[in-house]
Amino acid sequence: MNYLINISNMTKLFRHTILLLAAIGMFVACEDRAIPSDKLGTDGITQSRIEYDTIKNMRDLIPGPQGDTIDLDMAIQYGLDSVAEGSTSSKGFYILGAVKNHSTKDNQKFDPSYGNFYVYLRNKLGNREMLCYRLMGIKGQKFTDMNQMAPGDIVVVYGNIQNYYGTIQLSQGGKLITSDNPLSGYKPDPIVVLNESFDESAGAFTVDVKKAASADVWQHIAAAGTKQGYMCATANIGDTEEASESWLVSPAMDLTKCKNGALLTFSHYGFYTGDATGREDMLRLMVSKDGGEWEQLTLDAEMWNQNPKQKRFTEATIDLADYISANTKIAFAYKSDAGKAMTWAVQNIRIGEPKDE
Repeated sequence: MNYLINISNMTKLFRHTILLLAAIGMFVACEDRAIPSDKLGTDGITQSRIEYDTIKNMRDLIPGPQGDTIDLDMAIQYGLDSVAEGSTSSKGFYILGAVKNHSTKDNQKFDPSYGNFYVYLRNKLGNREMLCYRLMGIKGQKFTDMNQMAPGDIVVVYGNIQNYYGTIQLSQGGKLITSDNPLSGYKPDPIVVLNESFDESAGAFTVDVKKAASADVWQHIAAAGTKQGYMCATANIGDTEEASESWLVSPAMDLTKCKNGALLTFSHYGFYTGDATGREDMLRLMVSKDGGEWEQLTLDAEMWNQNPKQKRFTEATIDLADYISANTKIAFAYKSDAGKAMTWAVQNIRIGEPKDE
């Protein structure tokens, strides 16, 4: 009898072992899918197996206060630790997770007049989940089709965390921020690596004086009334045109972030009451990549104010495709001779991917 019992127990153990191995195989197979990393560091959320064409780096794509960007596990823990039962957090959070499933109320037929989903998000391991109650679509718009969300989507949602009597969920009013589902309506904003208006100061730009005049050549001109501030260079000092050379230099920029190309746009004018010939030698736009030698960029005639005797800002656009590197700089290189000193004014510098039309 004991022998039969032992055989029976061994059979059960064998079956349990087979089931356990099968479960492990299923788990490993799930891990091969493109699901988010749970690591949140000072540089943002590190993605796992997610390319730029799908979701890129979530931290770059999330607007608003970056300190309120958390993953699903952190959201649940915050709800348990910091939100009283029956209450909702006073501030919103950007929450990273993967869609487990979604449905309409009581699994009824989708009604676009409501346009919201009941969405369950899961963490990377699939062992924790959270309901997003009546989640709205991209930018708070209504969903128009059930296919705008699907199991396995990598998403960021935004909303307030609610402790529904021990169950943590995203309260009503939450919205989808980013998604790797091409039907979601999500479109990433163009990456911008530099955006300096010069309205209040020189910002991150520095002045490199190569040949000094009797006073600072580059100076910040403060905003006045409806007129915006700008940076201005001139070596016409006390009605004396002095010899000088002074560069307004940008910080180093990582243009490799710009996967869709990099454009430089800025507004400027070149002013001179006398003969404006030789302007291209005195007012030069320079660029360097990888910390290498400076090269002069061409500013075509239409990129300047047509009348050099008028201080009228004109917008210029330069393609930086040939200068994409992890260490790219630009400089507005001002030069003057004794007896010939122009004025150069610059504002609204933007470097990044092309703007959406």
